[in-house]
Amino acid sequence: MVSETWFESWFDSPLYEKLYANRDDAEAAQLVSLIAAKLSPKDYPQVLDLGCGRGRHAFLLASKGYRVTGVDLSSRAIEKARRKVEEENIPGVVFETGDMRSWRSTPFDLVCNLFTSFGYFDDDDNNLRVINNMEANLKQKGYLVMDYLNPSYVREKLVPVETVTIGDMTCRISRHIENSMVVKTLSFLSTSNDHSVSYQERVKLYNLEWFESVFARHHMKITRLSGDYSGGGFHPQHSARMVMMVKKEGL
Repeated sequence: MVSETWFESWFDSPLYEKLYANRDDAEAAQLVSLIAAKLSPKDYPQVLDLGCGRGRHAFLLASKGYRVTGVDLSSRAIEKARRKVEEENIPGVVFETGDMRSWRSTPFDLVCNLFTSFGYFDDDDNNLRVINNMEANLKQKGYLVMDYLNPSYVREKLVPVETVTIGDMTCRISRHIENSMVVKTLSFLSTSNDHSVSYQERVKLYNLEWFESVFARHHMKITRLSGDYSGGGFHPQHSARMVMMVKKEGL
């Protein structure tokens, strides 16, 4: 049985960086531009990037004029992000290690949770703790931006097996849906010494109605929903993403 803290070992692994080294920075820039166009740094200056990883979006947000705090559980990721700040003397962004279920600070104008940095837990209670904490870190009338997968699209387009080559290693990636979770098993094999190691990624599939219901209980409401990073409309079957801009309306 895989521990539900699978992300602690996988996100801190050097293999994670190698596998995702060529992530599409253009998509990240497009998403950040969409955020800045709809929720300007002038109106929402203080940003929390919760689940920031190595700071891909946090750095882009800072370049737009936001003052960004990036938080992630992976000490390896935070160390790398901090090193980039120091080496490149990047203003407007700081990084801290923390659990997205419990990390707290003075409330922010804007909380971002991007690139499906949600749904990592098998049980709803822990995933709800993440949303509880997002709301607690958000000022009244502030916004939460959640960039999450579209479950219907994932179920339709799921690729069961693929193999990629990373240097002297091959990675066999298998995917299936189990108990409403997308389970991705990553099996790495070194071609030089036959050493092998495996990891998993697990993401719970929550549909739009679930988010709407949970947000309503927190006195929050989706005011804009996009199906892609350009800000296009959301189609329940055909959109790959659910980019939700959620206003904290207060009591």
